[in-house]
Amino acid sequence: MSFVGDHEAVRSPSFEYNEFVPYKSLDLIPGPKTNNFPAKCFVYDNLIHNIGYTEKQSSGVQISMSQEITISHNTIYDVPRAGINISEGTWGGHMIEYNDVFNTVLETGDHGSFNSWGRDRFWHPDRRTMDSLAAAHPELILLDAVKTTTLRFNRFRCDHGWDIDLDDGSSNYEIYNNLCLNGGIKLREGFFRIVYNNIMINNSFHPHVWFKDSRDVFMHNIVSTPYAPIRVPYYGNFINHNAFRDSASLVRAQRNKTDLNSVFGNPKFIDPANGNYQVAEGSPALKCGFINFEMDKFGVVSPKLKAMAKKIALPAAIVITEQKGNEITEFIVFNPN
Repeated sequence: MSFVGDHEAVRSPSFEYNEFVPYKSLDLIPGPKTNNFPAKCFVYDNLIHNIGYTEKQSSGVQISMSQEITISHNTIYDVPRAGINISEGTWGGHMIEYNDVFNTVLETGDHGSFNSWGRDRFWHPDRRTMDSLAAAHPELILLDAVKTTTLRFNRFRCDHGWDIDLDDGSSNYEIYNNLCLNGGIKLREGFFRIVYNNIMINNSFHPHVWFKDSRDVFMHNIVSTPYAPIRVPYYGNFINHNAFRDSASLVRAQRNKTDLNSVFGNPKFIDPANGNYQVAEGSPALKCGFINFEMDKFGVVSPKLKAMAKKIALPAAIVITEQKGNEITEFIVFNPN
């Protein structure tokens, strides 16, 4: 399913990674020029799989130059690239919720079960130039991504990339209450991303090449492995109150002046073997502000499609006990197979 607007509606468009419009030539009016684009559309209760036989750069649902598209209760799997993809920030306001997306990025790379990129009017392929431009003209940041895009209550699993991959300047996102089963969450460049109350099994948080004043927030999340930053001298507005599996991962994060009030320990998932990753009473995650969310609403809802849909493979929990002197630590790891 593809939602693609008219490029004539875009102010100062750049059509590929290496293109940019010089600042002096930019149209500085927020939002679209015309209303010739999809808006307020719904993608609901669809089973999408085994697509991309001839075009590998495809996705189950594609959004480009559109606004306020709702993608809800769909099951998407066995695809060569992303299950759901949003290209460009033009013009945001999308709601991505209650989807079950797995077995993705099977024939490509550098992508995720959910994938996006921005490359909006602040974009420049040279990072130093873009840093200077965004610092001097922060008003450019939300000229295209004028409305917040929300990801919530989804289950993602990508074994060949990231579960959630916000790439190349993706901005103005709110991401919460998502279950990520293998690939973690990546935020590259971009601004105004609020990521909270998500569970990352087998993986962690991947901040990549952030801006000095990104305004990014990462809090109340459960992570399984150490953060994996790449070229991140600045850590956004607030990276704190998260739950780590082990003390070493927490200490490593705190060296970067983040997570000073975060916790570590066995998260005490209630029934991971059957897909319930809610945490039990006494879980350290509850101490850092994590709140349980429902685990039985992902994917299609009609009985016919439920019966036809392939089941997601759940990682099996393994508990490892390590003793140092009188101190005993339990580590939960998951077999990705």
